[in-house]
Amino acid sequence: MKRALIALAGALIAAIALADIRGTWTMEHPARAGEGIVQLNISRDHNQLGSTFPVSSFSGLSLADGASKFELRAEAGTIQFDGTFRDGDGAGHFSFLPNAKLRDTLRSMNVREIGDVDDEKLLQLALHGISTDFIRSMRAEGYDVTLDQYVAMRIFRVTPELIHELRALGFDKLPYDTLIASRVHRVTPEYIRSMRAAGYSLSMDQLLTSRIHRADPEFATKMRDLGYPNLAFNDMVAFRIHGVSPEFISELAELGYRNISAGNLVTMRIHGVTPKYIRELKDAGYEKVPVEKLVSMRIHGVDAAFIQKVK
Repeated sequence: MKRALIALAGALIAAIALADIRGTWTMEHPARAGEGIVQLNISRDHNQLGSTFPVSSFSGLSLADGASKFELRAEAGTIQFDGTFRDGDGAGHFSFLPNAKLRDTLRSMNVREIGDVDDEKLLQLALHGISTDFIRSMRAEGYDVTLDQYVAMRIFRVTPELIHELRALGFDKLPYDTLIASRVHRVTPEYIRSMRAAGYSLSMDQLLTSRIHRADPEFATKMRDLGYPNLAFNDMVAFRIHGVSPEFISELAELGYRNISAGNLVTMRIHGVTPKYIRELKDAGYEKVPVEKLVSMRIHGVDAAFIQKVK
């Protein structure tokens, strides 16, 4: 009898704990993600978590209209969903059954800075698919990092397969921060290959810079078509930073300024030597002024208004 009461008390305590791990969910098809991919968002106590998943990640999931019950099973626990779908999008409530054993497993693996892995943390680990297998696979690739950093790796789709592709392209043992930055800025293996095909064999830092400033193969092609076939990478970045656009170069060509050096184009943009400025000088009687002279005039405040005054 005593044992039965103890077991009943334990079950009641577990039920109370489980009742606290509840919230709401929504699911939709993001057009950019592709067929068979869904975006799941869960909310609990004003906190929100979300990620994209293949439909096959869920057990019992049907996107058909009507009531639906399904699960997301992970090593950190099982998330149970109950709700309805309409036109492929759904909403409802969830409950989480945590796997407390994972806490001890993470400690036995000496995962760095695991902190207090409470049920809320286990929910996060379950949603992002943090497993002991994933941690071991990343350690095998040289990434012995903190628990939160493993979570970030999962969020940004850092996988052993990705690391193998990057290694094959010459990027071995990238620092954790650089690896994550490459995912944030979409420096994918495909992008690296496209830059090389365009004639740019770059370091990872340069590739990040190219993404940030959109100094990419598309821009390089436009510059080549305008007469800059061998534009140095630093010049291409400077073009982007200072606004040396295809439109700017085309307008200058229409005004008779062709084959201007990359350095002079950047200097013109820095000092405000625009097509409009050149046209205003022409109307004031100053036509076909050399580029260097235009820059000097701009620096010293010589514009159409100034010319009108001295006349």
